[in-house]
Amino acid sequence: MNKELRVAFVSGPAYDALYHSLELFTRTTGIKVDVAFGGDHPSLNYHLASLNDVPYDLVSTHTKYAPSQLEFLAPLDDVVPNEAVADFIPLLLELASVGGRLYGLPRNIDVRLLHYRTDLLSEPPATWDELFNAARSLNKPPSLFGFVFPGRESGLFGTFYELAEMAGACLFPKTLVPEIENNAGCWALGLLHRFYAEGIVPTEFTDWHYEKVHECFRSGQAAMVCDWPGYYSFYRDPAISAVHDRFALTPYPTGPAGRSLSYGGGHTFALTKRGFRNPYALELLLFLTDFDQQLLEARHGCVPVRRTVMQAMKAEADQSDRERLAMLDNVIEKHILVPPKFGEYPEVESILWRTVQRAIIGKITVDDALTTIRKKIEQIVSNGDRNFAQFNGKSGVPVRLPVSRM
Repeated sequence: MNKELRVAFVSGPAYDALYHSLELFTRTTGIKVDVAFGGDHPSLNYHLASLNDVPYDLVSTHTKYAPSQLEFLAPLDDVVPNEAVADFIPLLLELASVGGRLYGLPRNIDVRLLHYRTDLLSEPPATWDELFNAARSLNKPPSLFGFVFPGRESGLFGTFYELAEMAGACLFPKTLVPEIENNAGCWALGLLHRFYAEGIVPTEFTDWHYEKVHECFRSGQAAMVCDWPGYYSFYRDPAISAVHDRFALTPYPTGPAGRSLSYGGGHTFALTKRGFRNPYALELLLFLTDFDQQLLEARHGCVPVRRTVMQAMKAEADQSDRERLAMLDNVIEKHILVPPKFGEYPEVESILWRTVQRAIIGKITVDDALTTIRKKIEQIVSNGDRNFAQFNGKSGVPVRLPVSRM
């Protein structure tokens, strides 16, 4: 068998450091790894969905996208040794499972925290209305924007999801048809529109993914952003960060319903059905998710999904990072908002963010947008196969993952 693997990876500042380890993998195993595709997650998803036959042995995926990719993903239960998964947090393995079968090994778990400038704010806002008022008062475009968020794709979807649920709406009830045509939905979408209408975000933000939001805050051009753990080391690096000594983190402010919720999930590495037949692919999968690689990513800011890595990080972290890890533990345990697993999720996400974006920039009204979202998603789920739907807890209640008990 040819000792060469073809892979497709999610790429970007928060992910690429791990891939430098591929040289070590090849040197120690003799297995060459051809990274035949790399791109942000939307690009990777579109690429994989466009293929009639997926020509990769291993791919990056995500707990929310795997249910739509079962046509080419292989279950891992019968190939990954029990001792290899024993160190992972069980509920994170559950997130990576569909229909009771494991379809990926966890790479991380993601929740966003509010990042704010300590030279501009003496304390973080307690509510989203306070955040809006603070952002408006600090806003001095184009040199400084009060609050910046992703303007497209899953980043915009997640921001609306968080705000709607924090206001008391329910984006994913048991029927999967959003219950957002109410005051809560209007407040959430109206708030996003106000950020744009009052110039608190730049007009070009509709082209911004996570990386651009990160760069805006890191360069000192934003007073507040909500960002993922994987970018933390870049913020603290004085060589590239204008705010390395003047920012702090805090959980999200509360919404009108009195709740603070952070949209989350987990990146994973998965074998394709092609890779399932190649023992070298399993070797790479285990390498990418082993202790050393997890520790590497944790040192860049990612939340570990192995108990031993979390213990190692807590032992070596400085006071600031220990506080950050404790904060993330608390958010993951009590305030994480995880979408349900169903095959039509990518289509639902696409409909939602595109409609939300149109309302934000004023192409349609807030009421029309909420109605359009409900009608289009109702049609999708009524026509779709929902055999893979797995609902976690009661509708509108955040999923509780006791990561702090590692």
